[in-house]
Amino acid sequence: MIAIRKLRTFWSLDPSARTLVREALLFPPAIWIAFRLKGVPWTQAWLRTWAGVGRSLAGPLEAAASIRQARLAQTRVKRNFRVAGTCLVRSLTLWAMLMRRGVVTELRVGVRRLEGKIEAHAWLEFAGVPINDEASLVGTYSAYDKPLAFDGWHNMK
Repeated sequence: MIAIRKLRTFWSLDPSARTLVREALLFPPAIWIAFRLKGVPWTQAWLRTWAGVGRSLAGPLEAAASIRQARLAQTRVKRNFRVAGTCLVRSLTLWAMLMRRGVVTELRVGVRRLEGKIEAHAWLEFAGVPINDEASLVGTYSAYDKPLAFDGWHNMK
């Protein structure tokens, strides 16, 4: 019964929302596998290619709507299928989903020491504002000065 209800809910979504849910469902495991088989730089380059760099950029209102819709898709997938991944997997999933829709975000990574342990965290920012974590949380991490592009070595000549 629950599976049928979830399918009905899925099919009741508009086509763009269904596409976002499919991406939010399929990318975390694909990214996780690609990390282990090919590494993070290759995975980010693959996502960048899939997203179609060079697409026209979304305006501020379109960007805000795309961010909201993509975050909602991730929330639906996490709630209904328990698929999320690590902070880096979640952030790269959202990064690729948004890039495909013309929204350019920055991947940020920070570190902190908590109870004697060093912790790292990844999140996305749009116009300098965290979009997949609370500012109060990311504020507890010392972020690298520049956003990270693991696949930057591909573009170096």
